[in-house]
Amino acid sequence: MLLIHYNSRHVMEKIITPGELTVPPQTIVEGSIHAGLDVSLGDLREWHTLRAWCRNCSHHAEVKSVALIRRYGKGALFSTVERALLCTSCDRGGPVRLEIHKLPRN
Repeated sequence: MLLIHYNSRHVMEKIITPGELTVPPQTIVEGSIHAGLDVSLGDLREWHTLRAWCRNCSHHAEVKSVALIRRYGKGALFSTVERALLCTSCDRGGPVRLEIHKLPRN
């Protein structure tokens, strides 16, 4: 799969993501759902932040990408990491969805 980073209309970089798609993943980037896009933790840039939210109780929390990379490695895909994470707020420890956001420009 090919991930293309644009700046306006200009292509800044092209990244080939590893892995085969068995279940169509959905990655949320800036509130938009990108079906079929499964990126690895190593594809994140310094201006990206991660937010995890529970599908059961809708609890939101910021997640440090450095900690996830240290634990799962740069090659870990979002779909794999989402299945491994559990909510710390609800009693069920429900499944978590990761969202990619950009840091605000100052």
